[in-house]
Amino acid sequence: MSSVIESKAPGKILWLGGYAILERPNVGLVTTTDNAYVTARITLLDNNDVNLSAYDLDEKYNGSINLITGEISPDASQMLNLLKTSCEIASMYALSKGKNIKGLKVSTKNDRQFAYTLESGKLSKSGLGASAAVIVTAIKGILAAYGIDPMENEAAHKLSQLAHSVATGKVGSGFDIAAATYGSIVYTRYSPEILNNFPKEYSYKDIKNIVEQHWDYKIEPISLPRNFKILMANYIGNAAITVSLVSKVNEFKAKNPNEYNKIIAKINEQDELAIFYLRKLSKGSGDLEDLAKFRAAFDSARLVTKELGVRAGIDIEDDEATELIEECKRHGALVARLPGAGGKDAIAAITINDEDYSQLKEFLLSKNELKILEI
Repeated sequence: MSSVIESKAPGKILWLGGYAILERPNVGLVTTTDNAYVTARITLLDNNDVNLSAYDLDEKYNGSINLITGEISPDASQMLNLLKTSCEIASMYALSKGKNIKGLKVSTKNDRQFAYTLESGKLSKSGLGASAAVIVTAIKGILAAYGIDPMENEAAHKLSQLAHSVATGKVGSGFDIAAATYGSIVYTRYSPEILNNFPKEYSYKDIKNIVEQHWDYKIEPISLPRNFKILMANYIGNAAITVSLVSKVNEFKAKNPNEYNKIIAKINEQDELAIFYLRKLSKGSGDLEDLAKFRAAFDSARLVTKELGVRAGIDIEDDEATELIEECKRHGALVARLPGAGGKDAIAAITINDEDYSQLKEFLLSKNELKILEI
């Protein structure tokens, strides 16, 4: 039995780019947490057993791996299928690199900020992206266990995007996988055809080929200005279903392509403006006027995204949430929004000094429907 390898990947908040990021070459701004991680512990076994466990889900899987092909036996639960698929794809890649693969023991544990929680009998979730973090941390850890540099040829990122697509049958923008791999970034997605054309029945040679293939995503590191402080709270008793929200937007797109394209273009125009001014502020070359322009572009992008929800017949940001956001701005927030795909998973806000942060925190604590996430 080999020594234990420990790997971790962070949570994320998508501030800019919701829905627009699905279309190339639009941009998104996603930041990652520095105190909320999914941790994986990986051990290579001296047999072909595969033992997977997810502490937070109280789920286990015991199977086997074919040491010649890298395939892992089926029948993992739906909850553990993401982890099983990640292990299989990472093992196949190790095979393609000439490694003699082994059995695996993999356990994952989420920091408490990720968890689904029960408050007064009601379910809520944080929206920090545990699924993406699980995939990335497992793949990075397994590659490291085989002595493969996870960042060489951007392998960890590409393999994680592939694992998510294979396990779920969906091809999203991949911003959450990219952030879990690289940290806080400005992101433009890859062409969907890269994964749409991947064979359903695949071998380690297919895995090798897709990693060596050029992907046309764009990833640029970014950091928030030092004085920016983030507050985030999740809605108790609400759990937005991202897949459902996106499918409704896609239905609207299919029926009203011209209107959809105009709305998406408006969102991206304001996203790009907000990121431009944010970069100036982050580099220390911005001033109060740039701060005001960042806020205006951020708010404009948010409100056009709300309009998209209205047109698609879904609550990306309902009127009650809009009022809460405006109240947050009256109580110290520079900007606030329902991050990512919207819906009532969480509300995220940025303040620019300790006084505003304390005022906003006190306000959010007064809201019975919210629970502050310590991120």
